[in-house]
Amino acid sequence: MIAVLGINHKTANVDIREGFYISCEMVGPLAEEILQKTNIREILIFSTCNRTEIYFYTRNTCHKEESGIIIDVLHEFLERKKDYSRAFYSYKKKAAIKHLFRVTSGIDSMLLGEVQIVNQVKEAYLQCTKLALTDAVLMRLFQKSFEASKRIRSETNIQKGATSISYVAIDMCVNKLGDIGEKKILLVGAGETGQKALNHIKKKGGRNFVISNRTFETAENLAKKTGGTAVPFEELSKYYASSDIIITATTAGKHIISHDDVKSYAGSARTRPQMLIDLSVPRNIEESVAKIKNIILLGVDDLQVVTDRTAKLRTGSLDKAEDIIEEMAADYLEWYDNRKLRSIITTITSNLQLVHEQELSNSEKCYSQHEFALIKEYSGRLSQKYSRLLIRSLKKISNGQHDATALKKIKDLFDIHEE
Repeated sequence: MIAVLGINHKTANVDIREGFYISCEMVGPLAEEILQKTNIREILIFSTCNRTEIYFYTRNTCHKEESGIIIDVLHEFLERKKDYSRAFYSYKKKAAIKHLFRVTSGIDSMLLGEVQIVNQVKEAYLQCTKLALTDAVLMRLFQKSFEASKRIRSETNIQKGATSISYVAIDMCVNKLGDIGEKKILLVGAGETGQKALNHIKKKGGRNFVISNRTFETAENLAKKTGGTAVPFEELSKYYASSDIIITATTAGKHIISHDDVKSYAGSARTRPQMLIDLSVPRNIEESVAKIKNIILLGVDDLQVVTDRTAKLRTGSLDKAEDIIEEMAADYLEWYDNRKLRSIITTITSNLQLVHEQELSNSEKCYSQHEFALIKEYSGRLSQKYSRLLIRSLKKISNGQHDATALKKIKDLFDIHEE
């Protein structure tokens, strides 16, 4: 059975979500711990600023049991003392499949039609595949989700308007500060999110920006492409006071800019407002910074109002997108059920062949060589004929049902104990 367990911007605020953020380095150890304590065969884990989700394929027909164990492991692994189990959602079978397709296509994102999510899911898929955490079932599922995402983005207007949290953040910044052409801008983090923010800054007229990244070479390459200036991460604090806008977009998993950092240069000594935009989860800027005079702090949850307004431009595309998701989910379920049926057919065919060979072996001494050859030929044709009749009947019984009940009855009938 396929299922998903997750927490996202709809079920928990950033205070809770950042406590369940799973870095790339955590994925392997966490997955191994979950696999040891459950009957899960395949697992895929990914985290973004707005969600942490765990997809799994299990031999256990009760996904709630497996989900409960996973939640316990998450709390222990991430050292969460308080019980946040109510913030998690779980889906199974078709609901889980359709949820993944919505996530990958950006329908379930804070910003409807967000483009960055599909790359984040692909990165998680590649990592878990390299770690040998996925096999045929989840690999096929995620490949199908990428296909669904591509179709939705090309066949609907889901991407109309702003399609990145970074873009929304810069738009809000311009609305609050006005013309940013002469503003001094500090970008911390040169990954995909930071690059998108910088591209939009340039489109809005920004031209005076400094870029810093933990790997200096990455910041330097981005600076060369965009006409900015790269500075070492270790010297970052030197540029806080002189910046009008500071944007953080890193995976550091901790505060880079503290209350004390900002307090040391802001407050009464600063006469013009400074905008701090934190696009990271876990957050890079300490929340109490917002209480300092002349400081405006925006985090990912503060962008919800704008993203809700932007979403109205694209809601007309949702019906078409849902039709595509329904179609793609049906395609996957047909493959999934046929795959289970193939294993049953293989087992039945093998069992018939085994019975055939055993009976021939027991009776070989009772006939002449010529008689035995005739019996062997006839019984072989008879065995193959019954095998074909069984296979045809099995396909007819299970066709289009997507229901484990019929398959279970078939397994029970032929005393098949494996999936």
